[in-house]
Formats: sequence, C-alpha cells, structure tokens
Amino acid sequence: MSRDQMLERIRAAIAGAPAGALPEVPAPQIFADPVGLFIERARQVGMLAEPVASIGDAADRAAAWCAERRVRRATVWNTADLRPVIDRVRAAGTEILPPGAPPDVLASADIGITGAEWGIAETATLVLPTDADRPRLTSLLPSAHLAVIRADRILPDLPAFFARCGPLPSALTLITGPSRSADIGFVPVLGAHGPMAVAVFVIAN
Repeated sequence: MSRDQMLERIRAAIAGAPAGALPEVPAPQIFADPVGLFIERARQVGMLAEPVASIGDAADRAAAWCAERRVRRATVWNTADLRPVIDRVRAAGTEILPPGAPPDVLASADIGITGAEWGIAETATLVLPTDADRPRLTSLLPSAHLAVIRADRILPDLPAFFARCGPLPSALTLITGPSRSADIGFVPVLGAHGPMAVAVFVIAN
C-alpha cells in the first residue's frame, strides 16, 4: 500500500467516526485460573512469583527474600495492608525508609516494597497507583522490587482492568517483570530503567 493510499484510508476512517469517539475496548477474556496464569507468566518474564496462604506467610517470605539479597534498607508504601510485611522485614534487621524521604535517600534503598491495586494475568503485569502514601519512586528507584497482591485483585487482561478500575489516579505504573532494555546493539540489559529483580507474593482469597 502506498503512502497516499494509507493516508486516504485514515482520512476516511476519521471522517466516518463520531466526534470524540474512542476505539471500542475488546471484551475481557475468560481464563479458568487467572491466578495460576499470572504466576506462570510472571515466572516466564523473570519474576519470582509465589502463592501464599496469608499476609503472615507473605511477610515471612518477604523477610526471607530480603535476607537472601542482604537487604539493608527498604523504601515502602505507607498502607495498612502492608504493615505486617513491613514490620516483619524491619524485625529481621532492615532499615525502613519513610515514603516522604528525599529521592536521593530513596535511591539508596536496596529494595522497594509495595502492594498492587490490580494484577493482569495475561501479561503478569502489576498495576500500581500513585498518591502520597504510595509513591511511584518506591517501585522504580531501588534495584529490587517486592510486591504483595491479593488473589482476588488479579484480572484476566487489560479490558477487564479498564472495566473494573473506576476513576484513575493521576498516575499508574504498570510493571511486567524486571526492567530490561536492548537499545544498544540489541543486547538485553537488566535494570536499565528500574529494578533488576522483582518478586511478587499472591495471597490466597
């Protein structure tokens, strides 16, 4: 197809669309086991992904993962649901930095610990909102990211997320595995734009 033909098709499509019309969102897919699919896809993209029975089990696994990585400092979300995890990690000897710490201090953290508002099973994506208690930098600055999510917050795909999410916050971070880039010479590099390691613990309903 030539350039002129392509432009003509675009003009025709725009002319025939109602003013302000948005593309139709596909219907959500149906998966028999979205949680199992999320964990499988998460492992495929290089995340540590494990189901756990309770928030207490998530706290124990988080503390063990931090110990394996010799974590000394952690930056965390300031949310009530994460409190058992943060308390357990602190009790294991990790210094906890408050969400309001300056960026240069947060950048010194070995790990960022967050919850996740939603998970997307099809791509093993974590959806993290942003506000004063849930800073975006928590999941982006440290070299490792640990997330805890409830199984009932895992949706099949993006259309299911947009059908359920309601009013959106000022910013969302969508995370699928460790940060990676192949911008230079097509050589994959981990940690180019964010954490080199990601772990997620899925709490059973």
